[in-house]
Amino acid sequence: MGKLDEFFKPLRREKGTSEIEVLEEIEGYLSSGEVFPAVEAINHLEKEANVYLALRMVLRTILRRLRENPPQEEVGKLYGTVKELIPLINGIFNSRFKALLLADLAVILYSIDDELNADIALRTAINLAGGEGDLLRDILRELIYSGLLDKAGYAMKMVRDRGKLDVVLSELAEMFYRAGDVKRATAILKHISSPFHRAITLANISEIEARRDRKKALELLDAAMRLAESINDDETRVELGIKLYSIRQEVEGKGFSLRKILARKEAPQE
Repeated sequence: MGKLDEFFKPLRREKGTSEIEVLEEIEGYLSSGEVFPAVEAINHLEKEANVYLALRMVLRTILRRLRENPPQEEVGKLYGTVKELIPLINGIFNSRFKALLLADLAVILYSIDDELNADIALRTAINLAGGEGDLLRDILRELIYSGLLDKAGYAMKMVRDRGKLDVVLSELAEMFYRAGDVKRATAILKHISSPFHRAITLANISEIEARRDRKKALELLDAAMRLAESINDDETRVELGIKLYSIRQEVEGKGFSLRKILARKEAPQE
C-alpha cells in the first residue's frame, strides 16, 4: 500500500493541492537545501505571479549557495538546473517580473563564468525595466552587492534616462554607506553624473556620518558645497546651498550666513 501511496502522490497534488500549498512546499524544499525537487514542483503552478515567486525563491537560493563556494561538481549541477529554469523565465509575460528574474539569472551566470549569456540576460533586464527607478535600483544593487562593479557600470551605460539613473545611484550610495560599506558607496558616487545629485548624495551621507565621525561629516559637506558652487542655475544653486548650510548648522551647532549663498550670481564651471 505504501508503494501505491507514493505512485499516486503526484496525482493527488495536481488535483487537490492549492498553489499556496505548492509554494509552501517549494519553500520547504529550499529551506532544506533541496533545489532540484523545488524546481520540479514549479510545474504544478499555473498563475504567473506564483510561478514568478517560485522562480525568484529558487534563483535566490542558487545564488546564495554559489556564494558559499560549493564543490565544482555541485556548481555543474546547479548550472544544469539554471538552464532548465530559462524556458520558465522566458514564459513570464509580466515585464516587471521578467526583468527581476533575468537580473537574478544574470548574476548567477556571471558567478559561474557564463559571461556571454549573462550579458544577454542583463541587457534584456535593463531594457524591460525601462525608466522604472525601483527596478533599476534592484538590478544595480544586486550587481554591486555581488561585487560585479564592472557589470554594474555596463548596465548603467544602457540606461537612457540619466536623470532617473542619478536618482537611483544616489539611493544606492546612501544605502550602502548606511550599511557601513564605504567602498561600494564611493564607487557608486563616482557614476553620478549630475553635480546636483552628487552634492545631495554627499550631503545625505554626511548626515549619516555625523553620528560616527563629525570631522569626516564636515569634509563630506565641504565636498558637497564645492559641487554646489559649480551649478550654473542660480535658483537651483541657492536652494541647494540653503540645504547644505542647514545641514552644516546641525553638524556644527552654529548659524550660517545666507549672504554668502545669495551673493553667488555666477559660479565656476565644473
